[in-house]
Amino acid sequence: MRIQEIQFPNQQSLCVFPEKRSDLALAISELKLDGTRPVIVLIGGEIEKQQAAVTLKAIHTIAAIAEDMNALVICGGTDVGVMAEIGKMRWRNAYQFPLIGIAPEELTAWPGGPRNEKFLWWGKQRWQLEPHYTHFVLVPGSQFGDESPWIVDAATILSKGHTSVTILINGGEVSKKDIELSLAQERPVIALRRTGRLADEISRQTDRHKLIAVVPADADQQIVEAVKRALSPNELIN
Repeated sequence: MRIQEIQFPNQQSLCVFPEKRSDLALAISELKLDGTRPVIVLIGGEIEKQQAAVTLKAIHTIAAIAEDMNALVICGGTDVGVMAEIGKMRWRNAYQFPLIGIAPEELTAWPGGPRNEKFLWWGKQRWQLEPHYTHFVLVPGSQFGDESPWIVDAATILSKGHTSVTILINGGEVSKKDIELSLAQERPVIALRRTGRLADEISRQTDRHKLIAVVPADADQQIVEAVKRALSPNELIN
């Protein structure tokens, strides 16, 4: 299994390249994380202009929660949309929580790695890794969504003995897959209404899964309470 230090302009990030899902536990051990934290899985994609203000506010709230709760955050890791903003929020606020990006190796580019060419020979674009993540797990796959089982498994491994939650901001077909896999692991899901697309679609459903909670994206305190409730299920929320 390959291990690489990626040198970004402001920091170094440790990256592992597992070849099989059975290698994931070993790959995570190579990241040298202590495994004593609750885990937030943040899913979503490109941010549409009409939802940008409320979405950025929600991401700021989530980053602050992660710092306050000493949590670990898993996200997609590329420099686009929700995935880019959580990295930027962590950097701007000098937060210390670990931020792990999990993405298909064949679709990503990074300093010292593959170039960011608009189209590769099989017709896929490479996306730059967001430079403020602390760790990366780059997995086999030629399309977005191939990383989804790896994200869910990584959250399970990293939250062993603790709690975890999946938070949805906007989202599309890949996020739908992420949610299905999270629910299969009995991981609670919080959908942030007013961020568009899948999150708003779920908010309108009357027969939602019992593990899915819907919270307005502009209601900071409600987000805090929902996340704390998911990550501290046996504690009272003040």
